[in-house]
Amino acid sequence: MVLESAADQLAFLDTNAHGVTAVVTIAGSASNIQVIFNNEYFEIAEGIGVEGTQPVITCRSSDVTNIDQGDTLVIASTTYTVQNVMPDNTGFTQLVCTD
Repeated sequence: MVLESAADQLAFLDTNAHGVTAVVTIAGSASNIQVIFNNEYFEIAEGIGVEGTQPVITCRSSDVTNIDQGDTLVIASTTYTVQNVMPDNTGFTQLVCTD
């Protein structure tokens, strides 16, 4: 169930605040969308000392209809490949990616 209007969702992703512009390519078709980009640093293997990052991109579900594993997003000249698509059923989707 979508809780906000399309305008509310875009305000949440505002590039003048904490959002960024990404070029998403779905099935060969590219378009610009607004997203929130997180690339958190974390311990991968607890107790072993293996650490890394995990790019997670939050976007409007309506902007990534039909997105699938292997599709790409470009943010600040870096290409990210979608590994997992996680819609939250409120109008937003998180994309777990690799770079």
